[in-house]
Amino acid sequence: MANVRISADGLQDAVMEAMREAKKITDEALKVAVDKTAKETVSKTKGGAPAKSGKYKRGWSSRVTTQTGRGAYGRTVCNGPRYMLAHLLQNGHGGPRPAGAHPHIPSDEETEALFMKNLENEIEK
Repeated sequence: MANVRISADGLQDAVMEAMREAKKITDEALKVAVDKTAKETVSKTKGGAPAKSGKYKRGWSSRVTTQTGRGAYGRTVCNGPRYMLAHLLQNGHGGPRPAGAHPHIPSDEETEALFMKNLENEIEK
């Protein structure tokens, strides 16, 4: 970091500018980490998904989900056309023709660990 001389009157402006710059860098790193984690999660889910006809396996994608508030950015990994099968295939189901479970969706803990690793890598850059 370069040495910068400022007057006592300009201290507040210099500190605020440094805070804005740090926030911008952090927000960019967060967005890249979220996008990378969503992409890797979709890839992992597609790789482990059962494929009878292939429509369920191909249907996995991620979409941007925004919330109101400062810096709110996120992505949701979902199966658009066959969303109703995800729970049944992941956990199995009973009924007249019971089906066994085919676990293929990564757990929240796995996804959180992946996100933290991606975020640390982005912040280090």
